[in-house]
Amino acid sequence: MPRQTRISDGYDYASDGRDIDVKLLRALAMGGKRSVEIQLLLDSQTDQPAGYQHLAFLLTDISTQEDTARATFEKLREHQNRLSAALSRQISIKASALDYLENIERQTGVKEDEQVLTYTQLAQLAFRDDLTGLANFRYFMRRFGEETKRAERYSHLLSLIMIDIDHFKKFNDTHGHLAGNKALEHVAQVLNKEVRETDIVARYGGEEFAIVLPETTKREAGELAERIRARLELTPVQLPDASRKKLTVSLGVATYPRDALSSEALLAGSDEALYASKKEGRNRLSFFTPQTAARLKFMPEQARSARSVHVIGDFNGWDKQSDPMHRDEKGVFNLELRLAPGRYAYKFLINGEWFIADPMCNEYVVDGYGGRNSVIVVK
Repeated sequence: MPRQTRISDGYDYASDGRDIDVKLLRALAMGGKRSVEIQLLLDSQTDQPAGYQHLAFLLTDISTQEDTARATFEKLREHQNRLSAALSRQISIKASALDYLENIERQTGVKEDEQVLTYTQLAQLAFRDDLTGLANFRYFMRRFGEETKRAERYSHLLSLIMIDIDHFKKFNDTHGHLAGNKALEHVAQVLNKEVRETDIVARYGGEEFAIVLPETTKREAGELAERIRARLELTPVQLPDASRKKLTVSLGVATYPRDALSSEALLAGSDEALYASKKEGRNRLSFFTPQTAARLKFMPEQARSARSVHVIGDFNGWDKQSDPMHRDEKGVFNLELRLAPGRYAYKFLINGEWFIADPMCNEYVVDGYGGRNSVIVVK
């Protein structure tokens, strides 16, 4: 990282370090917001109640007291003017923030080697959400795309859960941005405790979160999502004033390949399911359902020989508990299997014990175990 020019005019940066929020300054200097965006919002700032506190939250997702936020922004602007005057050219607000931060750290006794960012720290700044510690949107999109390609290449499943905090704006307006931060941190902690090490948990943006679940069936993803929903409903968030407030979330689930055959379609499907949860009253889980379907039937040779029949296939990870068929009054097992357009292999599982190919199917493929799978094409 190139060194920034420092103002050596005897200015008391140590005193500034006691008045401002250094964490906020660091987030402005190294966060994802562009200089032009920060400058535009700062220049348009008016002296409304909690105006600078709101500006800090908007730019960095960090909540701080109004007077501290005001001091941070005003002193940063003063430093920008000093730096621009010293160099006889306009210096951007992010460059000014970084120079200001280094001057403050130097005068407050931070050692030179402590100022050097390691590769790991740079990666965390680029891919970690500063408030919750979760992966940020940029990292989520990169890994989500990679996992979708891997699922397609190796014929694996991939599930996605989208999560949104219910009535978060009202929560913020009622209890303040500091309480809102506590709520976001609380949700992040619960998500981290519920997932596996191989799962990817991210703050998608604002009060929305996402969980990428490699090699996970739709049923398993739904069970995880319901555990998260129930746990958050039963564990109130502790606010800065030590009071506890109830928090609920809405969730949407979609799975590759049964619901979508691309990362874009999978994201859109889970988002549509999340919207359905919010529309139907919030604090609930919804599954995305494709518009296209395969209609399957199975007639046992002997009416009572089959007590249960499940459809298992590459769309549900050959899961013995997914997709049960339903017996009608004539003893015929039926299932309308909602699937995204595509080609799928499947079998019938009879009584949870033995497998057979669909006798009514005209196309088969070798299953690799000396048997065969039925093939269905959904259009």
